[in-house]
Amino acid sequence: MNSAWLIHAPQGYGKWLLLQRTANALLCESPQSLAASEREAARLPAVLSTSKACGHCASCALLAAGTHPDLLIAAPEAMWPELGLNPSEEAAPRSETKTASQEIRIEQIRRLNDWSVSTSHRGRAKVALIYPVDALNAAAANALLKTLEEPPEDVQFLLGAHRLDALLPTIRSRCRLAALPRPGAAEAQQQLGGKTVAAGAQQAVLAWSQGAVYQANPALGLEWAESLLDALSRQAARPQSSTLPPPPDQAAGVASLLKIGSDLQRVQVGAPPLYLPQKLPALTALAQRIAPLKLADALDGWRQKQRLAGFPLHQALASDALLLEFAQIFSRGD
Repeated sequence: MNSAWLIHAPQGYGKWLLLQRTANALLCESPQSLAASEREAARLPAVLSTSKACGHCASCALLAAGTHPDLLIAAPEAMWPELGLNPSEEAAPRSETKTASQEIRIEQIRRLNDWSVSTSHRGRAKVALIYPVDALNAAAANALLKTLEEPPEDVQFLLGAHRLDALLPTIRSRCRLAALPRPGAAEAQQQLGGKTVAAGAQQAVLAWSQGAVYQANPALGLEWAESLLDALSRQAARPQSSTLPPPPDQAAGVASLLKIGSDLQRVQVGAPPLYLPQKLPALTALAQRIAPLKLADALDGWRQKQRLAGFPLHQALASDALLLEFAQIFSRGD
């Protein structure tokens, strides 16, 4: 097996879960072979999906407790609760700032580098899991690169990335790359069922999330988008932003408008909508009221806003500005 695998896919495709299962299988002392159907469902390269952890051996017990000495995980502190991690002070020193970091810090990678050259505690393989690798800050990325250039023979590096273009080309070049396909229909429906999405709403959520069902809330923004289109459909003239429902928050609002705008563009050129197929009649009527160039400019503006969506803003003012921008695309004037 190559010493470094980089699995990349959009957020919500289940990279973390699959990489975690792979790490567990590599460390298990009595791994079980996967059936052909299980290997296909894994959506990972064949070499990473040949076996699964037994769940009963000593290594599996350590993994379940989160104390396996031959597994090291580097992830942003802010993501620890989401990923089910609760590292000790020794395992991952916390930053001195009060706010949990959104980045993988250089202190974490320095510890990983030191750990990678130490002897295996269990006398078997060691696994370093870095997720998401595009959260590395510049110093941490350069520190990791030095280890990937001459990786220790007994360490398997598993990296997961949301955006391949956000990584240093030198890191990409030292890993074996694999794009993770989106979850199949059966897997997606099963995942949505676990999130208590009503059976009647699953198809709408699948379309809205485009298969990214492993997000914390794959339906985020869907209800608002539908209510926004309904409100617009009731207004024959140029809508007033004050009459439109406010978005849940700035980030969800921007992401939702990008999906609505994309569907409007598709309808304008005769293609079916991707995200809101159930709203085809409303999208068709609204698309006729929007100049294509205005819509394209609005989409460019929302993409710029998406890059700033994580910054603290006055939510009420930000929402008002967002709705005003959206209402303005219905003006056919220059």
